[in-house]
Amino acid sequence: MSDADDADDATMPDTRASAPSATGIRSTELGDRYEVAELLGRGGMGEVRLARDKKFDRAVAVKLMLETTVDDATLGRFFREARVQGVLDHPAVVPVHDLGIDEHGNPYFVMKRLEGITLADVLMSSDPALREKWPRRKLLPRLVDICLAIQFAHERDVIHRDLKPANLMLGEHGEAYVLDWGLARMVGDRKIEGDVASPSGANGDETRAGDLLGTPGYMSPEQARGEQVDGRTDVFSLGCVLYEILAGRPALARGIAGIQETLDVVELRPSAKSPDVPLELDDLCAEATAGDRAKRPTAGALGDRIQAYLDGDRDEVRRRELGAAMARDARLALDRAIVRDARPEVTHQARAEAIRHASRALVLDPSNSTALDVMSYLLREQPAEIPAEALAAADHERAVTRQKVLHWSRTAVVALIGIELALLFVPIHHVWPVVGMLVFSIASLINIHLMTKKLLPMRSLHYLTFIALTSAALMCAGIVLGPLFILPLIVIGAIGAFVAQPVAYPAWVIAAPLVIPIGILVLLESIGVLPSTFAFRDGSFVLTTWVFDLTPTIAVVLLASSLVVQIFNSMVVAVFQKRAQQAAQNQIHAHQWHLEKLLPDGSRKPR
Repeated sequence: MSDADDADDATMPDTRASAPSATGIRSTELGDRYEVAELLGRGGMGEVRLARDKKFDRAVAVKLMLETTVDDATLGRFFREARVQGVLDHPAVVPVHDLGIDEHGNPYFVMKRLEGITLADVLMSSDPALREKWPRRKLLPRLVDICLAIQFAHERDVIHRDLKPANLMLGEHGEAYVLDWGLARMVGDRKIEGDVASPSGANGDETRAGDLLGTPGYMSPEQARGEQVDGRTDVFSLGCVLYEILAGRPALARGIAGIQETLDVVELRPSAKSPDVPLELDDLCAEATAGDRAKRPTAGALGDRIQAYLDGDRDEVRRRELGAAMARDARLALDRAIVRDARPEVTHQARAEAIRHASRALVLDPSNSTALDVMSYLLREQPAEIPAEALAAADHERAVTRQKVLHWSRTAVVALIGIELALLFVPIHHVWPVVGMLVFSIASLINIHLMTKKLLPMRSLHYLTFIALTSAALMCAGIVLGPLFILPLIVIGAIGAFVAQPVAYPAWVIAAPLVIPIGILVLLESIGVLPSTFAFRDGSFVLTTWVFDLTPTIAVVLLASSLVVQIFNSMVVAVFQKRAQQAAQNQIHAHQWHLEKLLPDGSRKPR
């Protein structure tokens, strides 16, 4: 701390004409019990030295008043400090072991030796190591202890009147101390006032109009105006200390310039200089530093509310720590998931683990960047192979779609059966192919009906049976109509209907049984096993049938009805495919939209 800062932080002197004298304190030989050693500190009123209490063989601190500073006012302040510290039996108030005057007439008192650093040294330090040692989360609990100590003093009608970072010490083992009670004022309870009054009994503890006691920048407006003070005066000073801890800079100007700022105070909010101050503490600081003392909380309430924030903040810190640990686990799992040449089951398990850890990390800490990046990558980058669980869900959805297609296929088969039944009413030379075609078609209809009763797996015996029955029916239809008349039209429609159904079989497995009847029949007719139904005559390609008499009317009816059935069948299949594709696209884009809203714009691939 610079000399200028020391001057700015200096306590305004007690300028009253009367002050207690030191009469009544017996002279003692300081050297008889205390072995005084090196200097620990020096102030305007005296010095503090390390000493050894020979009676108890312990290290103590001795505060000695210098000969040059001895006057009634200073002497009264000196003994007031000792007596107040002796009366206030609190862990944050330095205990006084002895009080007296040495052989040279210099007053002294002996107190516990403190080891630590003042809050002022911490707040004004530019040493990164020291600031790292004393972050905000460590300073606030110490301030809570100080608030409770001041509340303890207020309940015993003692007002400190000079609370500032330089008078607050932080111990190395979690303790905090309030120093320099020389300006303390005792009010109300005459018992306490008598305990700490001056030895002469003079009434030097009343603050009268015109008195200006305290440190500019930390004194309350009523102190600056020289008005009567009470416990809320100390609360204002504590609010200024809280402000400095939160904002990292003093709330008010130091020195004489700070007095005018103090007089103009309405409230002090650290968020005005440090936007990252938590709202709860910002509001609390504003209440504690209210210009109207009636709006200030008690010192105990101030400490309790800081503690309430810390309880929640510790939970938040713990959540962030757990979230960071989960995010690290998610990153490690993702590293395993993106290893090249890894087995699919290993990749899928690692991705699932990464998603699980990342989601838990985001629940604990939604702002964790590692977890956000991992989750973003996993949701946007799909695995090379679909996981078994996802494939099963997709297969179930395909089975539902296949059920809908089968319902329409059943309608098409019924229409074909109607055409086949109509053939029985035309002149037929050989009825067995027509009956065979009708039997296989009816069997196909029954099989379709059974298939629509329940959802079938992607590979099903029912489906293969359906193909086989259809192939047999096509073979009979080729015998009746010939392999090149109407049959190719029926085969094309059948292939489209079968291939459109979501199954796990390759397209050639489906198409081959449906095309083979045409080839077999052409071959059988070519080698003379079956009568020929096609020929080239005089430049014309002639189609006929040997099962029944094919008149122009019958030919037109058969061709037209077959075209209508196949057009209807193809249209239904195409409509279903279009609707399914549109629904899938809508679902994908809706999912993508939700992901874009869920994931931050700046999410990136984890490194």
